[in-house]
Amino acid sequence: MHNTTWVEFSAAALLNNVAVVRKLAPEAAILAMVKGNGYGHGAGWVTETLAGEVDGFAVARMAEAQTLRKTYPKGRLVLLGTLLDEQGLQDCADLALDVVVHDLQTAQLITEAALPRPICVWLKLNVGMNRLGMTPADFARAHNLLRHANQVSAIHHMSHFSEADDLLSVETGAQIQRLIGRSQSLDSVPKSMSNSAGIIAHRDAHSDWIRPGIMLYGDDPTTSLPPNTLQPVMTFKARILSIRTVRDGAGVGYNRRWRAFGERQIATVAAGYADGYPRQARDGTPVLVNGQRAKIAGRVSMDLATIDITHLKDIKVGDPVTLWGEGLPASEVGEHCSTISYELFTRITDRVARIYD
Repeated sequence: MHNTTWVEFSAAALLNNVAVVRKLAPEAAILAMVKGNGYGHGAGWVTETLAGEVDGFAVARMAEAQTLRKTYPKGRLVLLGTLLDEQGLQDCADLALDVVVHDLQTAQLITEAALPRPICVWLKLNVGMNRLGMTPADFARAHNLLRHANQVSAIHHMSHFSEADDLLSVETGAQIQRLIGRSQSLDSVPKSMSNSAGIIAHRDAHSDWIRPGIMLYGDDPTTSLPPNTLQPVMTFKARILSIRTVRDGAGVGYNRRWRAFGERQIATVAAGYADGYPRQARDGTPVLVNGQRAKIAGRVSMDLATIDITHLKDIKVGDPVTLWGEGLPASEVGEHCSTISYELFTRITDRVARIYD
């Protein structure tokens, strides 16, 4: 039986994208972001595909790290900022995880913990994002606490940009200097600043470790790379379940939000918000039907979406519809849905079939 709603994942596209990362920052080690189940692409699959291409992976939750260690038993795996108690630190040591430390209290806890093996620590400085990260004073205190601690095998310094995707902002340059200045005043240790936007747009921020996320999966947050440099790894598809003629003025979907202007052909597609297609998709949100562009017409419901195919040729029940991916950037769909590609990727639900090439 054929799938009615599915997602296709391309290893070739993923490898192309990591090659772009390597070309942009040839001297830096690559810490690939696979948090959020590999941005919805499957952390295990992404890790397996990129294991020989990058220098480590990072997740954001202990549960993610525990799951990934089963399929990625060796190699660098970094646990990003989270809450850690003594048992959590024990788990990190048992799993051979690197740990991001974003507050002085956690640094102190590490020095008091009886760990079975030392751990690598990434100290995080708040340079302007104001989410996680230490003040310069606490950052220095944490570094000095941990630099000779038996529980610590190595120290890295890191930060995170607040607006590296804004090419006109001068703040990113200031944030780069905040980390470099504070780090150099303490010790000569590896540094990490650049997310995807930093990798693409701020070459002076590449430093020792870069942390690509969304660009691995095919989206350029700066929109500054030449077209098709990055390739979509995920393509979300569904099939047409029915086609009907709708008279002039007739409404389609809940609350009849969309009204026909003249006689129209409406196709019903097997994708809704229970599959991960956003309910907030506006009328006019693009889709592809057999390579031809059509538009959402009516409110997306739990299992179904409706599209206007009046202008298309040779469309029939069972034809595939691309909701985003190859030929239709997720970022473009996101703009019509008041969201971003990151959220679209991570909201695909378990009932959608997954096909890995």
